[in-house]
Amino acid sequence: MEVTQVARRYARGLFAVSQEINVSDTINDDFQDVAEICRQDRALLEFLAAPQIGDNDKKKAIAEIFSGKVADQLYHLMQLLVTKHRTSFLVEIAEEYEKLVLESQGIVKTKLVTAVPLSDAEIKRIKARLATLTGKTIEIITSVDAAIIGGAIAFVGDKIIDRSVVHDLRLLKERLLEVKVA
Repeated sequence: MEVTQVARRYARGLFAVSQEINVSDTINDDFQDVAEICRQDRALLEFLAAPQIGDNDKKKAIAEIFSGKVADQLYHLMQLLVTKHRTSFLVEIAEEYEKLVLESQGIVKTKLVTAVPLSDAEIKRIKARLATLTGKTIEIITSVDAAIIGGAIAFVGDKIIDRSVVHDLRLLKERLLEVKVA
């Protein structure tokens, strides 16, 4: 099963529970903190994924580190992930959970890659255009990649809008290769 599918399944389950008791924002804050800890220090995830360490020891470690410090629903999910041997998906589940929370609020997190840094006015125009296209509030995270030569690539939810020069050149090359010369 694909990582994204596994992550979505657990994220949706946690989200459904959190919606019922109206704690989705609290859980999201806690979950993003846990994910950040795991991103900064992979040792925790490596420990939780190690097959030579018993599930009970892993559950004890989670209890010592997180019990009373994160929402109960998140704590129980982490315990379940140990039982199901899915702890390696923890960061991805947190990312999927955040997407669900933002989506429920009408917000789409968008990654915008450009060849050169953009001014605030340019970002604002792109944000407005994407909001019009999606009908949602857009939250943009920008990055610069000179390899795209020019233009931009926007990752909006599950969609990719590629208006980069590299993409256009690739399409042009494909069209030229299809032309038959007599």
